[in-house]
Amino acid sequence: MAIVSTCTYDSRGRLVRPDMLDISRAKIRLDLDTGEKPTFDRGHTHLFVVSDMGITAEQARERVNSRLRRFFDRAELHHGFRKITMKKSQSRNRLNLNTTISYEILYVVEAYERSRSRSPESPIAGFQRG
Repeated sequence: MAIVSTCTYDSRGRLVRPDMLDISRAKIRLDLDTGEKPTFDRGHTHLFVVSDMGITAEQARERVNSRLRRFFDRAELHHGFRKITMKKSQSRNRLNLNTTISYEILYVVEAYERSRSRSPESPIAGFQRG
């Protein structure tokens, strides 16, 4: 869990993507955190990593997709939630040959007065359901 920054908007009222330095700082805090719980502070941009491993790539994919579904099910309960980006990475451990799949999710929980209606894109677009 990591708060990246407070929400900032341009002159047209559109959300401005957080500065890369703020995102990098949040990644460091995320690496040091052992709670593994996402944050949903209203009026802030957040970063969370969903990750899992398996003996095979398929097993890792099934496990991480299950975690993603739980994350997005919980996130959608928060009015003002919007996914900004979701980046996937996959690696293979050379010692035990396990596969790890991770999704880095940058998202916002906008203040009530700023939140838009739900976007037509599914928040979990970019990963395949089991």
